[in-house]
Amino acid sequence: MIRRLLQLNGISILGVILFHAAGWGFVALYAWQARYAASVAPGFDPTGSMAYFALRLMEQLAVFAIPAFLFVSGYFVAFATRRDQRTVGWNVIGARIKGLAIPYLIWSVALFTLAALQGQVFTPAQYLIGLLTGQANPAYYYVPLLIQFYLLAPLLVPLARRRWRLLLLATALIQLAVQVLYFPTLYNVAAPAALEPFVDALPKWLFPVRIFWFSLGMVAGFHLVELKALLARIKWLALAAAVALIPLGMVEWETILRLSNQPLLAHRETLLDTIYSLAVLASFLAFDKARLPLARPLEELGAKSFGIYLVHSPVMEFTARGLYHLAPWILAQQLLFQPLIIAVGLGVPLLLMALVDRSPARKFYKILFG
Repeated sequence: MIRRLLQLNGISILGVILFHAAGWGFVALYAWQARYAASVAPGFDPTGSMAYFALRLMEQLAVFAIPAFLFVSGYFVAFATRRDQRTVGWNVIGARIKGLAIPYLIWSVALFTLAALQGQVFTPAQYLIGLLTGQANPAYYYVPLLIQFYLLAPLLVPLARRRWRLLLLATALIQLAVQVLYFPTLYNVAAPAALEPFVDALPKWLFPVRIFWFSLGMVAGFHLVELKALLARIKWLALAAAVALIPLGMVEWETILRLSNQPLLAHRETLLDTIYSLAVLASFLAFDKARLPLARPLEELGAKSFGIYLVHSPVMEFTARGLYHLAPWILAQQLLFQPLIIAVGLGVPLLLMALVDRSPARKFYKILFG
């Protein structure tokens, strides 16, 4: 099962890269259109174009990635909890947090330093808040989020062992309530007065937003036999749901976009996205005997996924900004822009990790990449 979960991590990091590449595609299509306006038809509106729907498809396919990462992290907490222990040991939690926090802090400080060299200087309090909430890079929110789950794990493990149905129900309701709170923002309407204090109080780096996925991973770790027996009965339904929810999720998002009366929305996980992610995870576990293409490379990517995660987003940003200044015509050609930014987002982290691993700096590999 461990190898299977490493493969899931490998697929998930590819999904994260795909998702963020689509995000930069939208930036190029909308925010940076003035850089290449002369090379496109007059009055070009990217909404509804082939490029637009291709990017939306990329986002929709990849939306399961962070839930999958959290699921795997929860599973490994269960795996690391001995049978004679009431809950997971703080030594395990401390080691895992250390393995996440040190590389995260190094890369965050490096990015804050680069920003300062470009004139973006903050107060000490702002830097502290930025480190605690993952503001050095938009993708870094995930690390403080995961650390919160590890800190909660000793409290959640007894429930995942003995009251797992209650745990799943409670965390699913919490996550659903958070999604409901996002609705006013998505639809560009005023929230009810009673909800207004909470609408902006639950950013994506805070644990209630995705607590179900981590809890589900722990439950799977402790009750895998029972879970697989259930999934064996519904595996084809889960697979069909995962496939069907790709176009349905796109339709849902286009409906939300139309009702919001806005040209573009920052992506938020919707109800159908949640069901899609659950269907993907269920299918992956239910068909665990099916051999995946490129299984070994996926395992290797899964083992390196944290290092790739830390490096890929800054690399993508600098690449996109470089193209903005040096070759803006590429921004209008998503068939060129997307393969380039995806290749850079995956290739540069892997190359950097390989160079460090094969150099005298190898002793610093773990503190740089986890």
